Amino acid sequence: MPVLPLPLIVMRLRPVPLALGVLLVAAVTTSIVHRSWISAQVQATVVLSTTLETPVLTWVVRKLTGEPHVEETAVAGVPTTLVRPDGDGPWPAFVFLNGATELGRAHPDVQRLARGLARAGFLVLVPDLPGLVNGELTDAMVAKATELGVAAANRPDSTGRVALFGASLGATIALLAAERDELAGRVSVVVGIAPYTDLVNVIRLATTGYTRVGAGVEPYGSAPFLALAVARSVAAGLPQSPARDRLISLLADVRSDDPDPLARLRDLEVSDPTARAGLGVLLNRDPERFETLYAALPDDVRDRIEALSPITNAARLQMPVELASAPHDAYFPAAESHNLALVAPDVRVTVTDAFTHVIPEPSLTDPGDLFAFDGWAVHALHAARR
Repeated sequence: MPVLPLPLIVMRLRPVPLALGVLLVAAVTTSIVHRSWISAQVQATVVLSTTLETPVLTWVVRKLTGEPHVEETAVAGVPTTLVRPDGDGPWPAFVFLNGATELGRAHPDVQRLARGLARAGFLVLVPDLPGLVNGELTDAMVAKATELGVAAANRPDSTGRVALFGASLGATIALLAAERDELAGRVSVVVGIAPYTDLVNVIRLATTGYTRVGAGVEPYGSAPFLALAVARSVAAGLPQSPARDRLISLLADVRSDDPDPLARLRDLEVSDPTARAGLGVLLNRDPERFETLYAALPDDVRDRIEALSPITNAARLQMPVELASAPHDAYFPAAESHNLALVAPDVRVTVTDAFTHVIPEPSLTDPGDLFAFDGWAVHALHAARR
């Protein structure tokens, strides 16, 4: 089963009071022009002000909204922070899946986001999926995320539907879980920041520096860690053998900030044909050879890789999908989201400089980016209420 370790990625939201002030102008404008969206705009303002911790607005929001009830529990056998709004339910539910971070669900920014959603009237579950702290992605992890979604929808204090919200790797997991039969008709919206949608394309990007855009490929610069993450994924997905174990062992000790993470593989000699095929993919730098080398991997390895690609079963995303990304994300190009939108029924992609990977950094330099950022949040919360 493939394992995809990813870098320390978490929604780290920074205080930007002036920028949030501009978003308040957006709130008023949106409320006037689209009166049916007033509630969603107010909720977006509550969530953003709570998470960004702006000096005045955060105080006002805390005075005007009830204090959330926070409980550490287990849901579907997974350690989970449960945050409930003040008052009596039922409430629409959110399951938030953070990216890989050593602090997991305990990260302060993740906790503030959960409280902001609760102040806006949502029941929020923030689980520590097994292996996510270490950046591992497996089919078992997606299955567990699906269980959590079902459990959230089935709670007596839930309205019966659940929104799946993820950042980076967490966004990919959210998309994969939403495609599962167990959640058919139960997911109100999938909200994601900078996901990957095609693991095959991510392997291409990490090894050759090219990414698929529509029917062609284009050069794209990505962080060196992506090559290490992909190498670990490919190695873990190979059939059991001493050569596979050797690959995994060599990659396990590589530091996440190594500028040349695959250096120790270049002089490695392996006799096992499947391990050699995997090594051929990893060490290739020629985009024109990628397809041939990838096709040489065993069928079951390719099947597992493609099963962990949301684009493979995109037709099953029978709910609104709200994705946001920076114009040039350090790990997963915005094209990953755009490619999903070409084949899924209802995907809306927002590309804005208000994001740096999954880190929202709205500023006053470009009002258009601020309005795009705000619009993404409003659309997501509006759909989550359905």
